[in-house]
Amino acid sequence: MNITEEKAKIRKEIRRRRREISSNALREINKNLPDFIFSIDDEELQTRFSSAKRVALYRAIDGEVPVDGLAEALIERGIKCCFPRIEGDKMVFADCESLSDKEFSISSLKIQEPLPEKPAVDPKDIDVVVLPALAYNEEGTRLGAGGGFYDRFIGSINGVGPYLLGICYEFQLCSDIPYDEYDISADFLAVIPGEEYEE
Repeated sequence: MNITEEKAKIRKEIRRRRREISSNALREINKNLPDFIFSIDDEELQTRFSSAKRVALYRAIDGEVPVDGLAEALIERGIKCCFPRIEGDKMVFADCESLSDKEFSISSLKIQEPLPEKPAVDPKDIDVVVLPALAYNEEGTRLGAGGGFYDRFIGSINGVGPYLLGICYEFQLCSDIPYDEYDISADFLAVIPGEEYEE
């Protein structure tokens, strides 16, 4: 089995397991996520969030870890939140003042994206990126959905890039995920305990 086939196999299994998480569990995770993240005993993580002026997040689909609650908590703190929009073969981020439907449109992939008229922010102005992923290994190496958008986006930033936070379920930890030189790694990986979503 080559690396592409191995990645496809892992992606299929993780997607299956994510779909098994109940909507009630997802709502609870979303509600509790800010307290979970802000209570992690890691000095660099907390320093990065407390000093951040802009944080990049995503709009969860298909059982991904929901981060809307975290976005709302950051907005309440006066931190700008930006979200990804696909433009051709690249990804840009645009600020949204809230998570209101009037700030977003639905893409062809059924993902909520910032409206087309919202200007892209300079990647160098993003302090923290909350990464979506299918799987991570214990060192934080990320297996994405397969489009390579985050890998290319982070790889395109010259100089010091943003702090990368991965948030995942326990079953998304995979010691032997295949990866290559282009796959990015999280600076910190926050793992949500299984009791939060297993029924």
